[in-house]
Amino acid sequence: MKKWMVAVVLALLVLAGAASVFVKGTKTEQVLSTEAIRVAVEMPRLVTLSYEKDTERTTEDAEEVTHVYSVHRFGKRIGTYELTERTLGNGTQFVFERLANDSRFGVTLTTAYHFNGSDDVTATEWNPRKVEHPHHDTFGTDPTVNPYGRLTIKDNAIAEAVVGYSFTSKELLKKYDVGESKLRELGSEVQDVTMLPDGFARGLKAGGVGIGESWLLLSDSPLFGGPEEENEWIDFALENQFSQLNWLTKDGPYTKLPFSIDPATKMGYGRVIGRMEDDVALEWYGKSESKFFEDMVLNSRVNLLNYIAEFGGTRWPTEYTSAWLNNAYGIKAPYVDTRYNEYVAFFLEKTAAKFDADGSDMRQYVPVYADYLLSRIEKGETIEAGDGFLIVDYFDEDPETKLPHASLNHELGGLKILLTAYGQTADRKYLEAAKSVMAGIEGFGASEGGWIRENGDLWYQARPDGTFSGDDYPQLTLVDLVETQSLLEEMELGRNAYFDTLIDSKISYLRSQGEELIEKVTKHLKQG
Repeated sequence: MKKWMVAVVLALLVLAGAASVFVKGTKTEQVLSTEAIRVAVEMPRLVTLSYEKDTERTTEDAEEVTHVYSVHRFGKRIGTYELTERTLGNGTQFVFERLANDSRFGVTLTTAYHFNGSDDVTATEWNPRKVEHPHHDTFGTDPTVNPYGRLTIKDNAIAEAVVGYSFTSKELLKKYDVGESKLRELGSEVQDVTMLPDGFARGLKAGGVGIGESWLLLSDSPLFGGPEEENEWIDFALENQFSQLNWLTKDGPYTKLPFSIDPATKMGYGRVIGRMEDDVALEWYGKSESKFFEDMVLNSRVNLLNYIAEFGGTRWPTEYTSAWLNNAYGIKAPYVDTRYNEYVAFFLEKTAAKFDADGSDMRQYVPVYADYLLSRIEKGETIEAGDGFLIVDYFDEDPETKLPHASLNHELGGLKILLTAYGQTADRKYLEAAKSVMAGIEGFGASEGGWIRENGDLWYQARPDGTFSGDDYPQLTLVDLVETQSLLEEMELGRNAYFDTLIDSKISYLRSQGEELIEKVTKHLKQG
């Protein structure tokens, strides 16, 4: 090597060493200060935060303020840091952090939360043991764990808190001629929470062109009825990984996606409509009415209402593409899954009934989704059958997309939406559509035996070419049938005779297979 080249290399090494020493120094920026809590962000000296603005959002009785900072390195803007305070109607507050890095090189911050006046903050960790989750054929392996745990804070307006870990990810985006698919690729779950005498600290990292996120729940009262209930929840969440939510953001929770997604990645996570609707927390709240489950349900409601607002206030689309639906029909994101949307609309009804004492603030969303179904019927996204029609299972925004199938369970779900909307509004447009769907179920393939197969079980789906295919769920469709019959009786519209025929055949088939009926079925049979 020539002498001048050696000199250059040595000079670069000296400069790199000096820069390394300099970068190791840190500085702190306070980003939030209230009577109860102070939040400070520690960063390398070459990184600075510059306050930009506050944005506000109100969703029903929940109020949200996001403090937005620009992030600079060597004086050049490289991204944003956001801290969001979401205060629910019951007084609980969620705090969400997001570090969005637009540069090629990673950024690491440390956030310290100090509870004013307290020098006694203790933790109950929610990962007392490591659980090996088996590989799932559809979802693969989810390496994430429970949130860090619950804090008890003495001498502070905040009595307890739940601390989440930090998550690093990249957004994956694929644009189509019509629409786009959007999801996250998980980098890592950063499990570096450190307890302080008056609070805690944790890292917030964002890789090159990446995102770092974390969250915190703050409560002025105990979150559980006692240690036994909390331990029961911890064990349940450890053993039922797909039932608990651990990656919370101001835009909703991110959960593991199946492999069959586009863009493809084995570590895909997304805002899954069926998981944003936190039925698990609602079920646990029904058993104990503990504050933690109430908080999770109310936060779920806020997420769902913010999400529908992103899409014109009419429906809850899936924002990532299913490779299976794309290959079969050309359906791409954003697309509507009618079953998930039905579940969400009814979830919002149930939560309004539980938490809106005077019925003045929480809007009914069954008619909102019913109107969306009517709009798709008007566009002809149905399968004609006899004197009626079947509403197809999925809708996207591309007029060139092939008409997909109509499965019996989706059909009954849409029927329940239309009937409930009629019961709430007395608007006959919903009843007329419901009658057409019932006629479609009765009429499709009637000359070939209809929905009942030779073995007494039911077909899963009706196809646009007039044929049936697929194996029915063990008892899901049966639940829909008995619930629909109960709803018809409650509305004094009379039971559907064909539905009773389907129920009798399905029950006979299950008994021939030695299967016991689940409680959701027997409850309605007793009522009938």
